[in-house]
Amino acid sequence: MATEYNLVAGKGDDKEVVATYDSKEDAQQALNKRKYLRSSTTYSVEEKNKAVTYGVVYLNAKSYDGESYLTYDNVSNPGYDGYTTGSYAKDAAYLGTFNGKVRAMQAGVIMDFDSRDVTVIDYSAANISYYYVSDGYLYHRFYYGSSNKYNTYRVGYKLSYLSAGKKYYSYDGHYFYTSYPNMIKDYQNGVHTNAVNKSDPYYNYYQYLSHRTTTSLSAAQINSIVNDHVGSSSSKMKNMGSYFIQYQNSYGVNGLLMLGVSGNESAWGTSTIAMDKNNLFGHGAVDSNPYYGAHGYATASDSIKYHAEKFISNGYLDNEDWRYNGGYLGDKAGGINVRYASDPYWGEKAASVNYYYGVGNDYGRYTMGIINGVQKSYKLYKEASYSSPVIHTLGQKTNGVTSPRTYNLAVVILDTVTDSAGNRWYKIQSDTALNSSRTDTDWDGIYNFSKDYYFIPTSNVTVINQGNVKVPSYYTGDVNGDGKVSSLDYIQIKNHIMKTKVLSGDALLRADVNGDGKVSSLDYIKIKNHIMGTNRLF
Repeated sequence: MATEYNLVAGKGDDKEVVATYDSKEDAQQALNKRKYLRSSTTYSVEEKNKAVTYGVVYLNAKSYDGESYLTYDNVSNPGYDGYTTGSYAKDAAYLGTFNGKVRAMQAGVIMDFDSRDVTVIDYSAANISYYYVSDGYLYHRFYYGSSNKYNTYRVGYKLSYLSAGKKYYSYDGHYFYTSYPNMIKDYQNGVHTNAVNKSDPYYNYYQYLSHRTTTSLSAAQINSIVNDHVGSSSSKMKNMGSYFIQYQNSYGVNGLLMLGVSGNESAWGTSTIAMDKNNLFGHGAVDSNPYYGAHGYATASDSIKYHAEKFISNGYLDNEDWRYNGGYLGDKAGGINVRYASDPYWGEKAASVNYYYGVGNDYGRYTMGIINGVQKSYKLYKEASYSSPVIHTLGQKTNGVTSPRTYNLAVVILDTVTDSAGNRWYKIQSDTALNSSRTDTDWDGIYNFSKDYYFIPTSNVTVINQGNVKVPSYYTGDVNGDGKVSSLDYIQIKNHIMKTKVLSGDALLRADVNGDGKVSSLDYIKIKNHIMGTNRLF
C-alpha cells in the first residue's frame, strides 16, 4: 500500500484530519498555503499509514463503494457481522491491523474494517470521545459526523468510582479508564486490569432494561415529559401518553422505553417523517433513503401500536427472528440497537431521555442480570428443574430455524427458586411470548406477563441491578388475574366504579385499561368493547 499523508488541523485540545494526500510533497504544499491564513488553528503533516502504537480509528460516513454505512466483521461474536457509520460516531479504539483489516473497538464490539473505510492516527493527534461526571450525572461526550462535532448525552447517575473534573475513556460503556494507552492495552489483551472499575462494570439501567417490563409513570406524566421538551412547538408526540400506556399493557412493551425511542427517532415528534407520515419511530427510514422509505400511518397513535405489536413484540423480541439480540435497547454488542440502527449509540440515546426528566420510583425497580459471555447455546427451562421440558434453546436449530446467538444477554429476574436437589434457579421474564402450555415459543402470540417466563441456573447469570419493588405480572383488562379478559373483569370494574367492591393492589393496576392513572367509566367501556369484539385490546 502506498504511503499517504494527512493534513491535520489543531485548535486547543481538538484535532481533525482535514485532507489526505498521495504524496508528502502535496501535503506539504497544502500546509504551506495554510500558513498565510490568519487563524488560531495550527496545521501539521502526518504520515497516514505509519506504525501507530496507541491509535484512534476515524470511521468514514460512507463506505469506499458508496454505501451509506460501514460494514464490519464481528471479532467479539464471529458470524454476527454488523454495520455502523462515522456519521453518528466518528472514533473507535485502534487495536491493530490483521490480515489487511483495521481492528477497532466501538460500542462494545471488536470490529474489523476494510482499511479503505477508515483512517488511523495517533491518539495524541486525535479527537477522542470520553465520559465525565457533573451535577450528579454521568455524561458521554462523543465525536461524530463529517462536520467533526461533539455531542453530549446523560447516560446515568454519578458513579461512586468516578470523580468530577476528569475524562474517562471507554468504548464499551462498562469499564472506564483515565489513560487511553492503558485502555488500548487492556482491549488488546481481553482484560480490564487497568480500568478504574475493573471488578464493577457499569450497566446503564434504561439501556439494559428489557422491553418486557412496565413503567410506573402514568399517561399524564408521559405527556408532561413531552410538553416539557417541545414546549409550544408542534409535535406529533403531544397527548400520546395514553397510547404509550395502552399499548404497553396490550402487547407487553415498556411505554417509557418506547417514549425514549420515539423521542430520539422523531426529534420529539417534530421531524419531517413524523409530521408528514405520523411515523414516530423511523420505521422503514433506511440510511440510504430515509424519507421515501419511511412507513406512513393514519395517526401517530397507529405508529405506537405498530411499534409495540409488530416491530418489538412480534419482531425484535422474537428469539427466532434474525434481528433478535435481546429485548433491551443495548448497543452494537447486544440488544435492539444491533439491527435497528447504524448509530452505535442509538440505545444509549434512547435511554438518555429518562435521566433528564423526573421518573420517580421508576428507576431501578427491576432486578436485572446478564447471562454471561457469548452464548452459543443455552437452554430455557419451563420449570426450575433439569428434568423439566426445555422451552427453547438459544443458538441451536429448533424446528429447522437456528436462533441467534446472543452476547452478554440482559434479562429481568422475577424470582429465585431452589429445586429439590438444592440447585438454585432464576425465574426470568421471557422476551418471546410462549404458547398456552409454556412448552414452546409463540412468536406472534399476545404477550402475557404472568405466563411468559422461563428458568435458568443462577450460575449462568450475573446480577447487575437489585430491584426495589414487586414486579407486576399482568396484562391489561385481566382484573381477576385468570389469564383472560371476560365479563368477570367487566363486573369487577363496574363494582369498583359504583364503590360496591373497591379494587386494590395489582387488580387496581390491571383495571386501569387506558393507562390514565385511575379507574373510570372509560376503562369500563374499553373492557365492554373488547368483549363485544368492536375494539379489542389485543
